[in-house]
Amino acid sequence: MTNTAMDDAGRCLLSVAWNIRTGGPRADPRADAVRERLRTVCRELGHAACRFAAGDSGGDPVPLLRLADRAYEVDTLLLLVGTSLIPDSGRDLRWWGEIEALAAEVDGMVVEASAVLGGVCV
Repeated sequence: MTNTAMDDAGRCLLSVAWNIRTGGPRADPRADAVRERLRTVCRELGHAACRFAAGDSGGDPVPLLRLADRAYEVDTLLLLVGTSLIPDSGRDLRWWGEIEALAAEVDGMVVEASAVLGGVCV
C-alpha cells in the first residue's frame, strides 16, 4: 500500500526541484550555487520519499513539505535579487542576508526530512 501523503510530499519536492530557476538576466555564480544545492536536496529527498511511500505506510510528510516551502522561498528571493529593474546594492545586501539565513536553515531541514525517511543522506 502506498503512503499517499508521503508520496505527495515527495512529488512536491520533485516539483520544486524541477521549477528552481537556472541562470537569469544577471547570472551570479553565488546564486547558481545556492540553487544547485536546493535542486539537489529537493530532487534526492523527493525520490527517496516516493520510494519510501511505496514500501511504508508511516512517516510524517510535514518536514518534507517545510523543506519544499523553504526551497521555493529562497529561489523566489534569488529571483528578486537577480531581476530587479533598478539594481540597489543596499537592498541586494539585505536580501542576500535573508537568503543566506534561510539557506542555512535548509541544512537542518534536510536532516529532519532525512530522519523521517530512515536516514537518507543528501
